[in-house]
Amino acid sequence: MPTTATVAAYLGRMMKGMRVPVMVGSLLTMTAQWGTSWAQTNIEFLGNLSYQQLRGSDLSNLWGYADEEGNEYALVGVNGTSGMTGGLSIVDVTDPGSPEEIYFLPGPASIWREIKVWGDHAYVTTEAEDGGLVIVDLSPLPQSTDLPSTVWFDPEWDTSHSLFIDENGRLYIHGANEGNGGVIMYDLTADPMSPVRVGQFDQWYVHDSFARGDTLYAAHIVNGFFTILDVSDPAEPVLLGQQTTPNNFTHNVWLDASGHHLYTTDERTNSYVAAYDVSDPSDIQFLDKLRSDGGSGAIPHNTYWLPGEYLVQSYYTYGVAIYDCSDPGNLVEVGSYDTSPLQGDGFNGAWGVYPFLPSGRLLISDIQEGLFILGPTYARGCLLEGTVSNSANGIPVAQAEVRIVDTDAVEVTGISGAYGVGTLQPGTYEVSVNAPGFFPRTLSGVVLSTGTTTELDIDLDPLPTYGVSGILRTQGSLAPVPGGDVWLANGTYTFHVESASDGSFEFPGVYDGTYTVDIGAWGWHGACPADLVIAGNAVGGWTIELEQGYADDFALDLGWEVTATAPRGVWERGRPSGTTFEGAQANPSEDVPDDCRDKAFVTGNSGGSPSSADVDEGGTTLISPVFDATGLEDAHVRYHYWFFDAGGNSAPNDTLTISLTNGTDTVAIQQVPPAQSASAWRFSNIRIADHLEPSATMRLFILAEDKVPNGHIVEAAFDDFELVANATVDLVEDDGMAGLRIWPVPSAGSCTIALPEGMDGRVWIMDAIGRIITSGARTRNGRYDTTTELGNGSYFVRAVTDDGRTHTGRIEILR
Repeated sequence: MPTTATVAAYLGRMMKGMRVPVMVGSLLTMTAQWGTSWAQTNIEFLGNLSYQQLRGSDLSNLWGYADEEGNEYALVGVNGTSGMTGGLSIVDVTDPGSPEEIYFLPGPASIWREIKVWGDHAYVTTEAEDGGLVIVDLSPLPQSTDLPSTVWFDPEWDTSHSLFIDENGRLYIHGANEGNGGVIMYDLTADPMSPVRVGQFDQWYVHDSFARGDTLYAAHIVNGFFTILDVSDPAEPVLLGQQTTPNNFTHNVWLDASGHHLYTTDERTNSYVAAYDVSDPSDIQFLDKLRSDGGSGAIPHNTYWLPGEYLVQSYYTYGVAIYDCSDPGNLVEVGSYDTSPLQGDGFNGAWGVYPFLPSGRLLISDIQEGLFILGPTYARGCLLEGTVSNSANGIPVAQAEVRIVDTDAVEVTGISGAYGVGTLQPGTYEVSVNAPGFFPRTLSGVVLSTGTTTELDIDLDPLPTYGVSGILRTQGSLAPVPGGDVWLANGTYTFHVESASDGSFEFPGVYDGTYTVDIGAWGWHGACPADLVIAGNAVGGWTIELEQGYADDFALDLGWEVTATAPRGVWERGRPSGTTFEGAQANPSEDVPDDCRDKAFVTGNSGGSPSSADVDEGGTTLISPVFDATGLEDAHVRYHYWFFDAGGNSAPNDTLTISLTNGTDTVAIQQVPPAQSASAWRFSNIRIADHLEPSATMRLFILAEDKVPNGHIVEAAFDDFELVANATVDLVEDDGMAGLRIWPVPSAGSCTIALPEGMDGRVWIMDAIGRIITSGARTRNGRYDTTTELGNGSYFVRAVTDDGRTHTGRIEILR
C-alpha cells in the first residue's frame, strides 16, 4: 500500500538543515498601467504579483479556490532555483488590485508543478526527484493560514508530470516515473490526505487527461493522439476510441458540459486548439481548429471549456485567449490579453490560466512576469459558413483557403468543401477564396453580424491541366525502376506518382508553372533534375536514370521509421531550423551541402529557443528501411551525423548511439559521448564486417537520448546515408581530359587540384576511413593547393564546380 510522509519529515530529509522562511504579504503589486502596454481585447487588467521580486523565481502552472465565505485564492506553482526554493504559493486575490501571498509550502526546485483542487484539498505534482504528491488541506481558510499538509508517496513512483480529479473524487496521475508513464488512478473519498490506488492504464505515456463519470479522455503527447477509455472498472480500463490531433503533439484535453465535444491543444509552434465530436467514441469526428496570432510561432498550452460555450486557453508568449465555441465547427477568437513582453515561439509567457472563479476573473501564471488577475468580457463572434464547389461539375473543392479580408479569419476546406470562419467585429467584408487548380475569387459586400451565422456558398472555375509522362530506368543497365517516387512541386501545387512495374509514370493533369523535380526509390540513388516547365503544353517521353545502390539524402520520404519515449525532440525530416545555446550551434541550421535539396533528419525542428524542441526525458530512434549488404565487396555504411549535448544543472551524460542489425544480431557501431559534442556535421564510414555478418535484412538505428532529465540541451541530426562497396569507393580519377586533374601523383606531401575548364568551386578531401581533412575549401582560378601535409596513403577528393557538376579523384602520398 502507498505510504505518507509528514511535511516535517519530508522537509528535514530534502532540505538537510536549510531553513526557508514563509513570506506572507504582497511584495509587489503592479498598477493598472500594466494593462496599457500590451495587446488586449475584451480582457482588462486587474492586478499582478511579481514572483521575480517575491521569490526570485519563475512560475509553472496554477489553479484556483474559493472558501466558504467567497474569498478567492490563486494556488501557484513556484519553480525555485535550487534546493527547496520551489513550492506551492497561495495568494488571496479577493481584492484583485492587491493580491497577497498568505501561505507558502517549500518544495524541491523544478520547472514543473501542476495543481488541482478537490473539495477543500489541493494536490500538487512535480517532476522534481523525490517530489511525491503534495496535499494541502485548505479548509481552515479564511480564519487560519495554518494549513495541514503532507507529502504523500506511492512506493512505485516519486515524480509525476500532471494530474486531474473528477467530480467523484478519483485522482488521475499522469507521467509518473513508473512503467510507460501512463495514468494511475486513486480514490480520494475515504481520506483526501491518503489516496488509495485503484487502477492504471499504461499502454502509452499520458501527459494530461479529463474524466467525467466512467469515461477518461487522455492526451498522449508523444504519440500525437488522444484516447477515450471506459474506466468504470479502473483495474481494467477499456479503450473505446483514439484520434490524432492537428499537430501530432496532444498536450491537454477538456470536455464540454454535454459530453459531446472535446477540445485539445498541441504544444508546438504555430499549432492549434481543436474541436471534436466525441459522442460516439468509436467514430470521433474532427470539427474545427483555430490558432491565435497565426504565423508568429506562438504555442498554445492549456484549454478549458466554460459554460456559455467559451474556451479559455493559456498561450505562452501570446498570453491568454478566449474563443467563442457556441458552434464547435466554427471557433472564433473573441478575447485576448498578452501578459508577456516576449514574442514568437519558445516556452515563455503564460503557462496556465484558471477561469473557474465564482467572480469570473481569470488567473494567469506567466512564467517570467508572475501572477495576473484579469477581468474578461465574453462576447459572441460573427460567423460565416458555406461550401466551396467546382463550377464545372458541382463537386466540393478541398484545400480551398477562405479568408475574411483584413482579419486573421481563415479556413482551409476538407474533402466536403465546407468551411466556417468568423471574426469579432460586425460589419461588411470582402471574402477571398483561393484553391489549387482553380481561378481565385473575391466576393464583396458580405455582411456579418454578432451572434449570427451568415451562409455563403462559393463556386470556383477550374484551371486547365496538361499531362506529364516518362519512365525511370537504372543507370547503365537501363532496367526499369518500379515503385519510384516522382514529385513535382512549386509554391502552389504538389503532384506525386509512383512508377509502375515497367518504370513508367504519368501525371494526368498538371497546371501551368515551373516545378522542382525530386525522384527517389529505396535501392537507388535519388535525383533532382532540372526544373520542369509547363507552359500550355503536355510533356511526354521523359526518361530519368537512377544510379543503383542504397543511398538517401532525405529529399524524399523513402520509408525511414521513428520511435520515441521522449515527449519532445522526436526525429523529424525537414529543413533544419537552427538553434543556439550560449553562442554555440545546438541544432544545425542547414543540412549537409551538395546533395539534393536541403533536408535532413533532426531531433525536433521548431527553431527558436534551444529548449523548445530538444530531446527531453527519454530517447528517440530513427530506423532505416531494410537494405541488402550481401552483394557488395567489403560493404560499408556511410553517413553524416550531428550531436550536441550541453547545459543543464549537471555534467552532460547523454549519447548518440548508432546501431546496425542483420536481422539476427544488433550491435552498436558508433557511440558519440558528451565529450564529443560539437556544433558541426561529422562524417562516419563504418565497415560492416568489423561488427557483424552482412545480410539481406540489414537496418540502421540512430538513437538520440536524454538519459536523465537534468536540463541538458540534447540535439542530433542525420544526413546522407549510403551503402558502399568499400572504404575508398569512387576513389578514381575522372575519365577524359576534361575531368579533375591532380598533380604530382604520387606526391611527397602536398599537391595541386585543378577543376575542369578553369572553373571555380569547392573541394573536399577525406582519408581512407572517411575522416574529413579539408571541407569545402574554395578554389582560386580553378585551382586548390593543399596546405596540409598529408601522411602516407590514399585520399579521396570531391570537387563541386559552381555550376553544380561533381568530380572525384584520388591523392596518393608516398614519402
